[in-house]
Amino acid sequence: MKRLANNSAFTLVEILIVTAIIAIMASIAIPNILRARLNARVSRVASNLKTFATGFQMYAVDHGALPPDSHLVLPPGMDVYIDPEDWAKDAMGGQFNWEGPTWGEGGPYDYAGISLFGTTATVEELTILDVAFDDGDLTSGFFKQTPNGRYTFILEE
Repeated sequence: MKRLANNSAFTLVEILIVTAIIAIMASIAIPNILRARLNARVSRVASNLKTFATGFQMYAVDHGALPPDSHLVLPPGMDVYIDPEDWAKDAMGGQFNWEGPTWGEGGPYDYAGISLFGTTATVEELTILDVAFDDGDLTSGFFKQTPNGRYTFILEE
């Protein structure tokens, strides 16, 4: 009877142990990766909102007033202050919308702000975004849900 030379194959137990270790490592890493992606999206939208707010304030300084309301499109003359490509889509699955003030004109807004129109963000994501601006309460502060149901970064009330 002839014996086989040293067989260097893995046993089933060794393969199962390695698979279990990889599964444990993945169960630790995947939630952290998902959280990092969420934080990156929220940070990008917060940064865009702050940049856009600066652009609208610069427009107001140059023109003596904020631009009129414009649904989903960048208000005329704002392309000098804000890149239209940045305005076109937010990282949370919706579009940016300028809700220009209509004080005393019978219009729908008693504030001026940049809203997230048609966003697919969850309340958790929006609350994290609110923390970037104020208190994490979506009913008050600079970032809140307005009467029209949109989540809006308020520039003036």
